[in-house]
Amino acid sequence: MSVLKRILPGLIVLGIGIGIASTIIFFGPEPESAPTEILARTIRSIEAKTSDMKLYVESQGTVAAKQVIDIVPQVGGEIVYVSPKFVSGGRFEKGEVIARIDPRDYELAVITAEAAIAERRQRVMQEEAEAALAAAEWEELGQGEASDLTLRKPQREGALAALRSAEASLQRAQLDLERTELRAPFDGILTEKSVDLGQFLNRGNKVGTYYSTETLEVRLPLTNRDIAQFDLAGLQTGEREYDVRLTGQFANKENSWNARVVRTEGVIDVNSRILYVVAELKGEELFSPADGTPITIGQFVTAEIEGRSFENVVRLPRESLRQGNQVLIVDQDNKLRTRMVDVLETNEEYVVISSGVEDGDVVNLSQLGLGVDGLLVETQTQPALPDLVTARRSGPEDQPERETNDD
Repeated sequence: MSVLKRILPGLIVLGIGIGIASTIIFFGPEPESAPTEILARTIRSIEAKTSDMKLYVESQGTVAAKQVIDIVPQVGGEIVYVSPKFVSGGRFEKGEVIARIDPRDYELAVITAEAAIAERRQRVMQEEAEAALAAAEWEELGQGEASDLTLRKPQREGALAALRSAEASLQRAQLDLERTELRAPFDGILTEKSVDLGQFLNRGNKVGTYYSTETLEVRLPLTNRDIAQFDLAGLQTGEREYDVRLTGQFANKENSWNARVVRTEGVIDVNSRILYVVAELKGEELFSPADGTPITIGQFVTAEIEGRSFENVVRLPRESLRQGNQVLIVDQDNKLRTRMVDVLETNEEYVVISSGVEDGDVVNLSQLGLGVDGLLVETQTQPALPDLVTARRSGPEDQPERETNDD
């Protein structure tokens, strides 16, 4: 009983407190709810602008001669003359004498053939005279129709055949004499020298290697995506050519030359899946239009090949393109919306889009994570990129890295 008396006052105070608290909670005013405010995220953006554009495909290659031959004599003999330019690197014009073989044996052969012709002509004249005499005698003494043998027709035909053979021998002797002079078949450069003055040559011995400088070529590899920028059928049939600008280092200075893509090699490499096209230079194209510097065989050059033209395309900074060929467009409610786009070209600076973005669209440039479709944003819009008449098609290794990380 004494314990109850001690805790009873505490219980009474506790009960009064609970009652008061319940009354306040039950009869007290409800707290006002504060409105939720959605904060817009600030992003960088750009206004899209359509324009017309021509694509240039980039490639690389080495300058080579269109014609490379071995200089080989067609007659044998001792070399009695060589041109002062008969050295590695010597340049010759078409028809210029490179070397000369001792011609005396061939001059004698010409004299012998001329004498044989004179002898055969005399024989023909003799047979014609005897045939005329035989015909006259038959007119006086013969009866009926004379045979060919009586009129000496076979003998005359044999003499004529011998004359033609002698004339052919003279032509051959004259041709052999002419071939004692080794002449440049076209404008070119001697890159290898195999013989020298005083050496005896047999027919077919190699004298040197000769490169044409009239027409030079550059083999340029194109990927499957590059090929799509050209009229391949027209190029393969020769009905279409494409301008190409070649750039390379010469004499510690960068120069450029104009050329033309004239054909394909017609076969795709089975290992690399590359198709080679051939650019050709001739005449004035062999010299730089800037300062006349000649392009050189063996020189490494980069090429910008004229591709297709496009109308109403959009050029955007490279960072606008997201994974899966997507861009984020800011709609009228300032919310981000995902758009799929068709990409014509990408490089380190920009992308060229043919569809999916309209003129005047505001395109996001900020690095954002996934799942941002519908996000409220506040834009800091920069002006559209200036018009670009041409754009360069890069290889597959230059494709942009799409952003996959979150902020």
